[in-house]
Amino acid sequence: MSELGHYLKTKREEQGISLERLKELTKIQKRYLAAIEEGRHEALPGAFYARAFVKSYSEALGLNPEEVLETYGSELPQPKQQTNDFPSRAERTKSQRPKKKKKSAFAPVVFGIIFFVVVAAGIYLVIQGTANNGSGGIAPEDDPSIEVDSNDDQTTDTEDNNESSEEPASEDEEESVTDEQEQEENEENEAEEKTEDDQSVPELVSTNNRRSVYDASNVEEMVLEIELDGNSYLDVQDESGSVIEDFAGVQPGDTVELDYSDRDYVNVNIGNTTAVTVRFNGEVIEYPDDAVHQYLIFDKTVD
Repeated sequence: MSELGHYLKTKREEQGISLERLKELTKIQKRYLAAIEEGRHEALPGAFYARAFVKSYSEALGLNPEEVLETYGSELPQPKQQTNDFPSRAERTKSQRPKKKKKSAFAPVVFGIIFFVVVAAGIYLVIQGTANNGSGGIAPEDDPSIEVDSNDDQTTDTEDNNESSEEPASEDEEESVTDEQEQEENEENEAEEKTEDDQSVPELVSTNNRRSVYDASNVEEMVLEIELDGNSYLDVQDESGSVIEDFAGVQPGDTVELDYSDRDYVNVNIGNTTAVTVRFNGEVIEYPDDAVHQYLIFDKTVD
């Protein structure tokens, strides 16, 4: 038994805490806790987990984890230097965000052409009407065989004038309707985009003791993408603390997609936030805390 294991076991027994109870407090498997006490560090998943497990063990007993690691840390295996150069989370977030499509400029051009054709047609009709009114012919007084009804002439002139005055009004109405339709379409598109954004991303409501709670009551789908860039302990728990996903076979470089739309509560336990990227419905979740070990809780029943 190593000095570290002997020290931690002694403190645990002094407080009357069993390994089973310590497992519930730390969320670390019992066989790993026993390996730490017995000094069998090679039984742990890796060098990073050794230090992370000792830190969680110390915190559960109310000890100062930094002092424990400073005193006995030389007994633990040292993590290998990461050689891969990964982009920052901000760069990955920028690259992952879908680009919004630009609105086409084709529609205004088509409306402009239609408006021009309508105006030209109106002008042509007005000119034709004026030409017909002023066309040559035999004057009534020069041809005694033709009787002219002055009332009919006045009626015809009135109808022509009405047609000429009504044509521009119809063009203005068509232009106004076209502008209103385009404005309504733009407003509908903006409202749909805003609604889609609001319904896909949860809202952060609290952060306390490395636990961040997100209100997911406004989303219909709850799809998590978990991308592993390095070594990290991972699991997903329900509201009772039971593990529903342990990521046993996940390796660095893997991305796992999990659909929890049928659940009201999921708790993502992340041992090393510097090596894990979490996306909720395609949107990257920024860690609200600087701690390495964090919990991201998505709850549809938040009051």
